[in-house]
Amino acid sequence: MSTLVKALINNSIIVSAVETKSIVNKAVKIHNLSPIATVAMGRALTMALLLGKELKNEQDYLTAIIDGGGALGKITVCADALGNVKGDIVNPQAESVFKADGTLDVGQAVGKGGTLTVIKDIGLKQPYVGSSKLISGEIANDFAYYFATSEQQPCGVTLGVGLTNKQRCKSAGGVLVQIMPNCPDDLLFRIETVMYAMDEMSYQFDGSSAEEVIRRFFGEFDLVFTERVEVKYKCNCGKRKIDRVVKSLGKTEAQAVIDEQGQIEVCCHFCGKKYIYDQTAVDKLFK
Repeated sequence: MSTLVKALINNSIIVSAVETKSIVNKAVKIHNLSPIATVAMGRALTMALLLGKELKNEQDYLTAIIDGGGALGKITVCADALGNVKGDIVNPQAESVFKADGTLDVGQAVGKGGTLTVIKDIGLKQPYVGSSKLISGEIANDFAYYFATSEQQPCGVTLGVGLTNKQRCKSAGGVLVQIMPNCPDDLLFRIETVMYAMDEMSYQFDGSSAEEVIRRFFGEFDLVFTERVEVKYKCNCGKRKIDRVVKSLGKTEAQAVIDEQGQIEVCCHFCGKKYIYDQTAVDKLFK
């Protein structure tokens, strides 16, 4: 079971951490991800969960799109306020590229010539849309830059995904540190020092829960844990939504597909579930 935990430090700092190994492995199974796609998608899913828990209402929803122009193509992740997340990637089988030290070069595979876009559906007439340029393609730095430039909120972000020798996810998680306007300068300096000292996140979550990671790095502070919630990979597709997709084709186009192929097949990009519409189903849909 993956869990997201939030803690408050001196009523001035909010620390959120989430362990996501099972979520990343479910994404690997659904999308048949290559190693570098696993790391990139895992980081993006982890960040989406951290963002999702910042939503105020249960029905609120967000989508983050990472489009850097790299070999992985566009990465799309969606999350809600209840701890559910899903994702899609254009090229799940992208070949791995490596840095000089032998680690996966996620920045190159994602690319840094594009944008990060965050869309929040929070019950207004129009969704809130914010965007920023990608500065590294490593995802964590890009989201920190997004917070600073698009939402004017200073924060620290660290994400990590570790792989086994068989290229499955053995550990994954992330930490989001948000600075409130009333934060004293001396406390901010101490928090920044801790953030700089945080090692590769993929190792920190290897065998450790989200709460244990928070205590490991921020235990010296006055921690008050405010929330613990189970998080999971869950797609919210369903027949009602797919019905709308098919109806959007129009009766003439839908019938043309039926005449040519005998049925209409719609596959959800996020979970791989297939929805089949035969002649009877189409007739009923457009009745």
